[in-house]
Amino acid sequence: AGDAYHPCQPHPDGLGLARAVEAALRRGGLPPDAIGYVNANATGTPFSDASEAAALTRVFGEDAGRLPVSSTKSVHGHALEASGLLELLVTVLALRHGKLPVTAGWLGPDPQCPLDVIRDAPRPARTEHALTLNAAFGGADTALLVS
Repeated sequence: AGDAYHPCQPHPDGLGLARAVEAALRRGGLPPDAIGYVNANATGTPFSDASEAAALTRVFGEDAGRLPVSSTKSVHGHALEASGLLELLVTVLALRHGKLPVTAGWLGPDPQCPLDVIRDAPRPARTEHALTLNAAFGGADTALLVS
């Protein structure tokens, strides 16, 4: 999905990413409450992270704050176009091995991102379904459903 909001910034309300998540769920035939983990795009910039949190809140409603979320970019770096593939592999392996990865370098809560960020230690994966999200320049947004 796309939002075409700005060449380098996502729409502040997360509209494009929310559409991508909704499309992934629709194509997979799953309701939002079937998802038990999100590997977020989370570049660590306040504007982008707040937009992504807004997209998750738009799709998952009040459950967004209870949905385990982490980002692995702080471990493997931002690999531009390859980031989506790296994060897809991490998500598949997290479900396969039953451990949800941490967000390394997380400094503390952000009121603009009221999410259940996995920090300090991996969590047991108690789900069969996860999403991995990516947002690219120009407002190109992707949500991949992994089961």
